[in-house]
Amino acid sequence: MSLGIGTAVLAGAAGAQERPQLDDAQAARATVADYLGDWRPAPLGDPARWTPTFVVAADGSGTHRTVQAAIDALPAKGQGTARGYVLVKPGTYREPLCVRDKAPFTLYGRGDPSEVVIVEGRYNAMPKAPGASAHRCMPLRDATTHGTPGSASVMLFSDDVQLLRLTIANDAMDRVRDGQGYPAGVGESGGAQAVALMTRGDRLQLERVRLIGHQDTFYAERVDGGTEGPARAGTGDGAGSNGDGQERAAPGAADRPSRVLVRDSEIRGDVDFIFGGATLVIDRSLIVSRAGRRQPGHGGHVLAPSTPNGEPHGFLIQDSRWLAEPGVAPGSVSLGRAWDRGIGRGEWRASPTVPNGQAVVRGNLLGPHLAPWSASTSRRPFAATGEAANRMAEYRNVALPAAAFERLADGDGWASMDGGTEGGARAAPSHVRFVRTRAELDAALALGDTPKLIAIAARIDLAADAAGRKLGFDDFRDPAFDVDAFVRQYDPATWGRRNPEGPLEEARRRSAKRQAAHVVVKPPSFTTLVGVTPDAGFEGGSLMLDGVEQVILRNLHFADAYDFFPAWDPNDNGHGEWNSEYDTVSLRAARHVWVDHCSFDDGERPDAREPVALGQRMQRHDGLLDITRRSDFVTVSWNVFRRHDKTMLIGGGDGHRDDRGHLRVTLHHNFWEAVKERTPRVRYGRVHVANNLYVAESGGDYPYGYSLGIGIESQLLSEANAWVAAPGIGPERVARLLKGDRVEDRGSLFNGATLDLAGALRAARPDQAVGAEAGWSPPYRLPIDTAADAATRVRAGAGAGRLW
Repeated sequence: MSLGIGTAVLAGAAGAQERPQLDDAQAARATVADYLGDWRPAPLGDPARWTPTFVVAADGSGTHRTVQAAIDALPAKGQGTARGYVLVKPGTYREPLCVRDKAPFTLYGRGDPSEVVIVEGRYNAMPKAPGASAHRCMPLRDATTHGTPGSASVMLFSDDVQLLRLTIANDAMDRVRDGQGYPAGVGESGGAQAVALMTRGDRLQLERVRLIGHQDTFYAERVDGGTEGPARAGTGDGAGSNGDGQERAAPGAADRPSRVLVRDSEIRGDVDFIFGGATLVIDRSLIVSRAGRRQPGHGGHVLAPSTPNGEPHGFLIQDSRWLAEPGVAPGSVSLGRAWDRGIGRGEWRASPTVPNGQAVVRGNLLGPHLAPWSASTSRRPFAATGEAANRMAEYRNVALPAAAFERLADGDGWASMDGGTEGGARAAPSHVRFVRTRAELDAALALGDTPKLIAIAARIDLAADAAGRKLGFDDFRDPAFDVDAFVRQYDPATWGRRNPEGPLEEARRRSAKRQAAHVVVKPPSFTTLVGVTPDAGFEGGSLMLDGVEQVILRNLHFADAYDFFPAWDPNDNGHGEWNSEYDTVSLRAARHVWVDHCSFDDGERPDAREPVALGQRMQRHDGLLDITRRSDFVTVSWNVFRRHDKTMLIGGGDGHRDDRGHLRVTLHHNFWEAVKERTPRVRYGRVHVANNLYVAESGGDYPYGYSLGIGIESQLLSEANAWVAAPGIGPERVARLLKGDRVEDRGSLFNGATLDLAGALRAARPDQAVGAEAGWSPPYRLPIDTAADAATRVRAGAGAGRLW
C-alpha cells in the first residue's frame, strides 16, 4: 500500500521503534469498502428467520450426527441455486471438518457462540505415516507430519460461505503450561503450530464466531496460496518458517479475490495467530493474546500477513479490542510482523510477487500487552521507508493503559477498608468494552454485575438520541406542560406558599420523568469506567450509583447535568427555590466506590445565566458529586471541581438517621476552584478531608460562600488542606456550622498562614460550643503531604487528563 505513511517513534526495550501512522487522507483510502471491493455483505441478523436445509445434532435428533456429514450432503459448487442452511445444535463436535467447492451455504448455531464447538487437536509436528492423509482437504501424503495446514480443525476451501454463532477451536496445546508438557517433538523452538480455522475462498463471512487456539489460530489464505508441498517441522518462529505445508516459492499475483470478513467475533492465540495471504477484514471484534502456554518471558505476535507485494489489500482490523489474558506481561506481544513466506533469512528482495505483508489497524483499543511491530520472519527489520519497507500502519488507535486495571491501593482512604475497592479490575477480556457512543455504553452496562472495564473514548452526551442529535426541552416536554403558564399559576402572590399541585405540576412531573428516563444512567456493581482519550466523559445527564458496590470512575470529565424541568419549592430557604433533580454523579446506598482524576463542572450553561422566575433564578444543576443514603467506603481523590454552586453533599437530610454508622468518605488531593459551597457539606458521616486545594473567589458566577459544612452528628477531620482566598474572604468563612458542633483540623493553611479552624468557628459563633476533635482517627495509612506541598501537587496533577 503506497500511502507515504508518516511515523511515530516509540521507545521500546530494544530501542526506538517505528509506529507508522496514516493521516486522514491516507485513511480515507483504507476502508472496508476498499478492501472488499465490489462485495457488500449485509449483516447476517437473527438466524431464527432461516429454515434449515439440514440439522446437525450429536444425539440423533437432527438430519445428521456430524457436521461433516451435513456438509457432504450439500450440493457441489455450480449445482445449487439457493443458499443452503446447516443448523448445528448445541454440543461439542470433535471432528476435522473439510469444506471444499460447495454451493453457497450458511453454517450456524442459534444461541451463544460457545454453545456450538467444532474442535480438533492436531498440530504441526504431529506424526503421520507416509501415504496417510493429513487432512481430507489437504492430504499432504508425502509428509511424515501434519504440518501447519494439516493441523486445521476446519478447512474452508469454498466461496460464499457464512459462519454464524459458532466456536472453532484447536486444543492441541491446551495442556501445555509455562513451556512444559509439549508433545514429543514439540517445544518452544517449533512444531506447536495448530490451526483452528483455515480459509481459502472468496466472500467468506464470519459473524459472532469464536476462533480459539494458540500458535497460528486463524489461517486466512489466498485462493492461489501455494500447493500441497511437503510439511516441515520448522523452527518455531511462527507463520514465516513453521512448516506451513506450502511449496517454498512465493505466491504470485491473485488469480481471483480471496476476501474474508470477520465481524462481532473473537480470536484467541499467542503467536502469529492471525496470519496468511488473504484480504481479511476484522471489524468490531475481540482479539485476545493468550497466557500460559509459553515459557515465562517469551512474548508473541498477533498479525502475520503474507500479502504479495503487488497486492494493495492485506489485513484491515478496525473498531476492535486487542486485549490479553491475565499473566501476559505489558509490552510483550508485538502488533505483528510480515510473514515472508518462502524467504530465507536476509534473502528478501523487493518484487511484485515477493511476500510483503500489508495491514492497517485503525480505531482499535490496544491493550498494555502490545509492543510495536516486529521484524519479519526473514529477519527483515521493521521499517516504514526504504526498499525493504514494511506495509503496516495504524490510524487513530487508542491505548488502554495498564493503570486502567488498577484497584484502589491499600491505605488509600475509606474505600480501601473492609476488603478494598477493585471495581471491574478482574474483568475478563470479553468484558473489557470500548465505548464511544451511548448505544455502546448501554450495551456494556447490560453486562450486569459481572466484573467489567468500560473504556470511554469520547464525550458522550447522555441527552442525545441514537443518531447523536442533542435533545432539549421540546423533546422531553409533556404536551400539557407550559413553563410560562406554570409560572403564572404558582406565583406566590396568588398561589401562596402551598406546594404546586394540579394539572400543570403533573405535566411538569411527567416531563421530568421522560427526561430522567433518558439522561440518568445507572452503572451496575463491579464496574470500572475509565477515560482513555482526552475528551472522554459525559455531559447532559447523570450517573447514578444506586444500591451498587465496587465501582471505579477514573479520568473522566463530567459536565452539565442540565434539568429542563426543575421543581418549585415555595418554602425552601424561606423565600422559595427552584431545585434541580440531577447530580452529575450521585451515590445512593453505594459501597466501595473510588472516584479518581475526574473533572466536574456545569459546562457551557451555568445557572447564573438562567432566567429569574417566581422571584428566584432557575436552578438547572444540582450537586456535582453527592453521596447519600447509607453510602459507605468511598474515596474521592485527585479530582477537579469547578464553577458550581452546591458542589458535594455527604448525607442527604437531617432526618436520614439510618445514615449513622455509614457515610465513611475520604477526600484527598482534590482541587476546588470557583465553587460556591458544600465542598463538602456533611451530615452524620466520618469524613476525612486531606491535602485538598481550595481557591475561593469573591465575584464571578459562583462567589464563594463556604467550604466545609458541619452538619448534624458529622465527624469531619480536616488535614493539611490549603485555602487560597481572594481579598475580603477571611478564615472564618472556611467552615459553617449547620447543626453540627465539632470539627478537627491538622496542619491546614489559609493564604499561607496556619488555620485555626475550630477557633475561627467559635469566633464566628460565640453562642455555640465547638469541639476541636472529630472523635475518630483514620484506620488506614494515607500518606499526608504538608499543606504547601499538597497545593503544588494538586495544581499539577488533579483532574482528568493527568492520570497517564
